[in-house]
Amino acid sequence: MDKMQQEEKLIKNLMKHSLTEMPFQDFEDRMMDQIYQEQQQKKSVNNNLHLAWLFFFLGLFMGLLITSLTVNLNEQIHGIPLRKIALFVQFAIAVILLFQFDRLLNFSFRRKN
Repeated sequence: MDKMQQEEKLIKNLMKHSLTEMPFQDFEDRMMDQIYQEQQQKKSVNNNLHLAWLFFFLGLFMGLLITSLTVNLNEQIHGIPLRKIALFVQFAIAVILLFQFDRLLNFSFRRKN
């Protein structure tokens, strides 16, 4: 039995030396917190992306509605016919919407890749 006890002590001693210590006491907690924060940030970006698409289409339909309502008016503002002003506004809205659509597409597909 004496030899058995010596072997057990030797094994216990070897096991104590084989343990690796963490570089910091709170390393695991900090890592898990960092992972959680990254997940929350991804969810926030996805929610904001959905809102961006929603407001893009709302802006598109509002622009179409406003331009269709102003085309039929035969009034003048400072001597300029409203139709010419409406044409300029339509062009500006189309350019802005095209740039925003391009940016949303690039951002949406870049996030998935």
